[in-house]
Amino acid sequence: MLTRIQLINDVMKIFRFIIRKIFLLFFLTGFINPSFAQAVNKGIIQILYSPGHPLNTFVPSKNIGGAVDGHFKGDIDKMLTHENISEMKLAGLKPVSYRLRTELAGEVWHWNPEGKWSDSLKQQGYWISDSVTSKPIELSYGYRLPRRGNTLDQANNDSYSRISDGDTATFWKSNPYLDSFYTHESNKLHPQWIIVDLGKKYRINAIQINWGNPYALKYKVEYAKGNDPQYFDPYEPGIWHSFPQNNIDNSKQRNDIKKISEKPELVRFIRFSFTESSYTACKISNDIRDKLGFAVKEMEVGMLDAKDNFHDRMHHSASHNQSVVYVSSTDPWHTAKDIDYNTEQPGVDRFFTDGITLDQPSLMPAALLYDTPDNVLSLIKYLEAKKYNVKELEMGEEPEGQLVSPTDYAALYFQLAKKLRSLNHNIKMGGPCFASLSSDEEDSTTFTEAKWTTLFLNYLKSRNSLNLFNFFSFEWYPFDNLCAPSAPQLAAAPGMISMAMKNIRNVLPANTPMYVTEYGYSAYEGKPEVEIQGALMYADILGKFMELGGSKSFLYGYEPAFLQQSFNCGYGNNMLLGLNDNGKIKYKTAAFYGTQMLTHFWAQPVDSVLEVFPSVSTIQNRKRESLVSAYSLRNSAGKWSVMLINKDPHRTWNVHISVKDISANKTITWNPMHLIQYSKDQYQWEAEGMNSYVSKSLPPVVKNIKGATNVSLPPFSLTVIN
Repeated sequence: MLTRIQLINDVMKIFRFIIRKIFLLFFLTGFINPSFAQAVNKGIIQILYSPGHPLNTFVPSKNIGGAVDGHFKGDIDKMLTHENISEMKLAGLKPVSYRLRTELAGEVWHWNPEGKWSDSLKQQGYWISDSVTSKPIELSYGYRLPRRGNTLDQANNDSYSRISDGDTATFWKSNPYLDSFYTHESNKLHPQWIIVDLGKKYRINAIQINWGNPYALKYKVEYAKGNDPQYFDPYEPGIWHSFPQNNIDNSKQRNDIKKISEKPELVRFIRFSFTESSYTACKISNDIRDKLGFAVKEMEVGMLDAKDNFHDRMHHSASHNQSVVYVSSTDPWHTAKDIDYNTEQPGVDRFFTDGITLDQPSLMPAALLYDTPDNVLSLIKYLEAKKYNVKELEMGEEPEGQLVSPTDYAALYFQLAKKLRSLNHNIKMGGPCFASLSSDEEDSTTFTEAKWTTLFLNYLKSRNSLNLFNFFSFEWYPFDNLCAPSAPQLAAAPGMISMAMKNIRNVLPANTPMYVTEYGYSAYEGKPEVEIQGALMYADILGKFMELGGSKSFLYGYEPAFLQQSFNCGYGNNMLLGLNDNGKIKYKTAAFYGTQMLTHFWAQPVDSVLEVFPSVSTIQNRKRESLVSAYSLRNSAGKWSVMLINKDPHRTWNVHISVKDISANKTITWNPMHLIQYSKDQYQWEAEGMNSYVSKSLPPVVKNIKGATNVSLPPFSLTVIN
């Protein structure tokens, strides 16, 4: 009979045996990384050098820049003082991208407050800013569109759709520049549409439209089926299905209730599509634009019961309480009373004369989605007359985020680009400035940015006009959830942008330059952006973008800013410098020092051509994501500079860095002499809501070193050695 002690010993032996087997299983299947299993915080970084065959080349003074945006009322004067601009320039960013917030708000940009209306007597209609001015332009504003169709926008989001505002005196009208009068092609290529989101599924069998002028002679009614309501995309393959009574004759402009199905359908999203216009105006007008497109005063969607009583399922309100409506386009017609003082843009003269641009070529916007071509042409004439350094235009901003059809965008792009090229043969144009890119593998079930881009390019190809497309642009904010732990996000970030750029590169014409015209941690505001993690994220994005063959990069948050909070998990912002209420700089964020390290130490000499070569890191997590990223540059004198990002929040990693000539299959001797490092030893953020602040803010440490062996990387740190 076993004694109690023997029994316990036998049980413990079995337990240890099982644990070893489980550990081995996890080890072999990759759930435990070898570096973790060995518990030795050492790793290897190998630079793969192939003489004459870099992954990319760039000149820092031409390719690493910052972005300046529009802001809330009164903020521009606080942000862009001469003292603050002097501090901004210390970050070392050179070219500047001018971001157009009015385009995101669905507004017309009066870039010059002096100009003329198409209906000058009533101060309304279509606006053209003057190409000359009597005084310098310090601030400029957007004008709200009284014929607005979208409930939501990507700026202040403080307006609403006129389709479901409960007022038949107002109406939505589509963009006249998408009519065949301007496109010189069939309107069937540019169907205009309205999509209604009922908020949840209802049984629907009838609709009612109160038409404006011009109205649709015929229209179709469809419903979405099988879509994910949390991420609605109207261009998803196979999403739309016809109601039984789908093709509706409206040649007599009747506003009566139309039954679209005998058997009610359980639906949430309904789409109305129009291709044949009545070409009528609501009043006598000599402006052809008043007669082009489609107009709707009010719309109802619901259930017609057995007693012919109509139950409308839409909510009508002149606010965001209305049923959410999306439209294909909006007429840029407006009045002098529609000025929006809540959003302001830096004045053109202020932007170019106050030292922001450092006399470097600036990337300027062309307001494409909610403006007239003549207003954009006038801006170019103004810039040329002032001899401002502008060689490139970004056409529109975030069209896919605003659900604009790629074919509609292409038609507007084509019209404007032809006129711009005739005005200035050397101007380069590009876009579409996507709000984001998919970081998933391409498949046939989703309508991705790559498919959107393919349709846009096909439009230009069919008109032998690919020469009007000179660069591809996108924005990159990889993470929405700022409440989630940042360490896994940092680890995942390089892989995400790698897949995103690969997807797009596969559909672009060969050698098309790729610009990231805004980038940051998130499109929302939160604490990680102002902690050390923000500096690491921005450095990783820039390094990987350049390694992947990117051309120009523009860090968002170049101007000083204020703390904000998108979610209830901490205040922050994409910003280098923090302001107090009086517009004085209170502190430099970790992102400022991180950016300065890259511009002053990594990407040097600033006016020289630098070569980018790949680096391989053995330090990975169980998902095979690098915990230590490395980005290697070689200058014309043959000197190396390596950026190292330790994304491990807890452990110091000691790395050995070597350079291998893969063409000769030999290791090259490299003896770096300098180490520049930034970590929590230099920076500490104190989270206290709106009163959060930097409690420790020291510049990076600069040390002399002897060689690239046993380089110590503290947790959450940025290091440059050269």
